[in-house]
Amino acid sequence: MSARPSLIQAERVDWASLRCGCGMTGAHIPDIFSRLLVAATPQEIAEATLEGHVYIQSLLFEVAIPVTSLIVAALHEEVSDEVRVELLDNLGACVGGESHWTEIEAGSPELEIDCQVAAREGIWTLYQEYATGRASMARMLLDVVETDRERFEYFDAKLIDRVRKRAKRP
Repeated sequence: MSARPSLIQAERVDWASLRCGCGMTGAHIPDIFSRLLVAATPQEIAEATLEGHVYIQSLLFEVAIPVTSLIVAALHEEVSDEVRVELLDNLGACVGGESHWTEIEAGSPELEIDCQVAAREGIWTLYQEYATGRASMARMLLDVVETDRERFEYFDAKLIDRVRKRAKRP
């Protein structure tokens, strides 16, 4: 297996200094993330969940910011369709959530804004997903993170039929 840029990126982060939703430091996040990337069954995906660590329901923890960057990097990598869907779901949780009350008290009241900034690093990956992959999910993500509204509206006008066609499928 070739080296994964997302895991190389993970090595750059001081995970032990970051707060995690499970109550520990984020030191275990790279292991969970690497297991998610190679998960081959629904059970393996469930066992490598980021929920409860990066976020609980829609409430974010400090580890969400670097995890957002890892997800963006991983979307460029070869992963199964099921893992890609899980990555996009987690990205949605990061950019669409809000800081947990403990994060607000710790001085991080807007973690979702930092996650949105990190997600913009992969803006063209999200447009690629919209054009060829999971159109509905990618469209929702783009609607949150894209700051160039004119560009979003132009692409949306060209691609919205993909979302509508998929919604009509049984």
